[in-house]
This record gives sequence, structure tokens and C-alpha cells, in this order.
Amino acid sequence: MKIMKAAIVVFLILCILVVAAIGILRAINARKSRIETANGIQENTYVEIGGIKQYLQIRGENQDNPIILWLHGGPGFPLTYLNYYYQRDLEKDYTIVCWEQRGCGRTYYANEKNGNLSARQLFSDMDELVDYLRERFGQEKLIIIGQSWGTVLGAEYSNRFPEKVAAYIGVGQVVDFSQGKIYAAENALQKSVKNGNSEDAELLNRLILQFKTADSVDDINIDALEKMILKSMEYLKSDGELSGISQMFIAVTSPEMSWNDARWFLYASNTGNIFASQNKLIEYMYFQFDAKELKKEYAIPVCFIQGADDWITPTGLVEEYYNSISSEDKELIIIKDAGHTPFLDHPDQFCNAVKQFLNQ
Repeated sequence: MKIMKAAIVVFLILCILVVAAIGILRAINARKSRIETANGIQENTYVEIGGIKQYLQIRGENQDNPIILWLHGGPGFPLTYLNYYYQRDLEKDYTIVCWEQRGCGRTYYANEKNGNLSARQLFSDMDELVDYLRERFGQEKLIIIGQSWGTVLGAEYSNRFPEKVAAYIGVGQVVDFSQGKIYAAENALQKSVKNGNSEDAELLNRLILQFKTADSVDDINIDALEKMILKSMEYLKSDGELSGISQMFIAVTSPEMSWNDARWFLYASNTGNIFASQNKLIEYMYFQFDAKELKKEYAIPVCFIQGADDWITPTGLVEEYYNSISSEDKELIIIKDAGHTPFLDHPDQFCNAVKQFLNQ
């Protein structure tokens, strides 16, 4: 009994020390990321867009700098609380607006009802937001950076409204999302065959054939899809990608991390939850959006920044798409030893890539 009590006391002391350490690190990161310039902005706010309150994080050292609108991935997977880790270097030259879209993250928790969650509604929200930012900051055009699902919104919006967009950057660009899943799994299948892993090869082949029969999101077997992705990544994942443990550490020591951020992350980490809550958006991304059906000629500068080992939106497919489009100024930047989130894997290289393109 005494040993058990002693163990409990030691455990409680360790918990207190961990919490204290996290608090200290959050304070240190808050000080490092604080914007203190005379014309700077560091704002966490809610703006009424599309009839509901939608969350914006706005950061930059000079509000007169060009505006970057960051469109998060998912659908329904904002990582705004990680921005302190990778975007600080960009805030010297740009004012960056991170928008947590309808039906997810802080926007979800700020509203009793989030309304109709469809791609059409999100495009409408985005257009209203773009106009709000143009008017508030007195800028005719914005720079748009989309990541993963955000590239669906970003690429299509840039095609529809080039008069409002100064440049478009796709990070982990979606070309044909369903085909990308098959493309990745088939590459993993080839590697499993080459390595003589017949059991894995048989499993991957069966899962690929099953996924190919899906014509809508309702046809997707979520468990089978997860198995196909996880087994594929055993063969394709790069050692240079930020580990899940490292990402968790960056999150809990973030000065921006809130209880609602943690709540949503835990909810969204379950694939079934995301398929249920973001159903129409997933349908759009998997089965309706195809970048190759957009205009072949971009009326604005366009750049794709890819991790060399991105198999979520495979870099091979992005290269093919890049070669099929035209623009007066286009660029494809591939970051070595990086996956689907190169901004987390190698923040310095990512920021340099963005500035390299935009400074032209």
C-alpha cells in the first residue's frame, strides 16, 4: 500500500512538472512570436461571413504589406495553432490571414449552427472573405496559398476570380484526389512486389481494386481506405517528414493552442468523424474536382510547392499537371525529404520557396 501511494505521489509530481514545463515553453514561444512593430498586427478575431461567425488569425509586421490568405487542408483540418512554428519568417514581408472554414475548428465551436456545408457555400464564404480583406487592408488583390484541400478552393477560386488574386501558391496541390490515392497505392504495390512481400502486395492489390469501384463518398469503405493508405505509407513515407510525436509537442507548446483546438483535433483525427461531418466536401474533393478541367492558362502567377515524398497529393501527378498549364510566371518547387506538409517538415526551406517565387 505504501509503495502504491508513493508511486501515485511520484506520478502526480511528474504530471505537475510536465504541465509547468509546457506552460514555460508556451510563454517562451509567445514571447518569440509576439509582433511588436509599430504598424504590425497580431489578431485573433471572428468576422461574420456567410451569416455565421468565422475565425481569422491575422499576423504581420506591417499591415501595408501584401496580404496572404492561407486556406487550410482537410476538409475540416485547420492547423492554425502551428503557425508560430513555420510562418514567422514570412510575417516580415506579408500579412498572413489564416481562415478556419465553416464547419470546423474554432468556427465550428463559435456557432450553434454552421449552415449548409458544401463546396458551393465555401466558395461563397471565401469570396466574401476576400472582399472583406481587400476593403479592410486597402488592397486590390490578395495572394492565395492553399494547402491540400485548400488547393481545391484556391486553384478553382483563382481561375474564377483572377482580378482579385495577385498570385496563387498550391502546397500539396490536389490534381485528382481519388486517382492520387490509387497512384500512391500502386507505387507501394510495385515496391512490395520488388521486395518480395507477397502478403502486402496481395493486400494492396485487393484494396486498390475495391477503392476503384467507388463512384461516390458513400461507396467508400473507410476502414479499407485507411488500410490502403497506411500500408502504402509503410513503403512510401520519407524519414525527413515531421513525426507525429514532434507535431504533438509543437502543438501543446504553441502559444495559440486552445481547448477548442484540442477538441477539434481529437475529433477530426477520427476518419469516420470527418467523413460524416464533411461529407459533401469530401465528395467534391474525391469525385468532382479535377484540376485538369480548370483553365489551362492561368491569368496570374502560379506556383506549386511540393514535398518530394508527398504521396497524399502525389508529386508525380503535380509535375504532370504543372507541365500541362501555362502562365506568364509559373514555378514548381520541390523540397527534398519532405512529405505532404513541407511547411512543417522544413519551415526554413518552405518560407524561402514562398519568398523566392513572390519576390520575382
